[in-house]
Amino acid sequence: MELTDKERVQLKHADFVQTFESIQGKRVYTILEKFCLKNSGTFVTGSPDKSAFNEGARAVMLEIDHWLNIDLSSLDKTGETDNEEPIER
Repeated sequence: MELTDKERVQLKHADFVQTFESIQGKRVYTILEKFCLKNSGTFVTGSPDKSAFNEGARAVMLEIDHWLNIDLSSLDKTGETDNEEPIER
C-alpha cells in the first residue's frame, strides 16, 4: 500500500523529531548548528565559492528546522507536502 502525500509528510516529520529530540540528537543538532553556520553569516568577501558552500551548509540546518517545526495541521489547508524547490518547466 502506497502512502499518501500527507502520510509521507507526517512520517518524515516523525523521523526528524525522533532523530533530533533525543538527548543525543540534541547534542548532534548543537554541533551541526555551529558547523553549518545556522546563526552566522555565510558571506566570505572575495570568495563566491566559499560563500556558496557556506549557504549550502546553512541550508541543511534550515531543512532540519523545517521538518522539526512543520505545522502538520496546515497540510489539510494548504496541500503543501514538501520543502523542495519548484521544478522549472
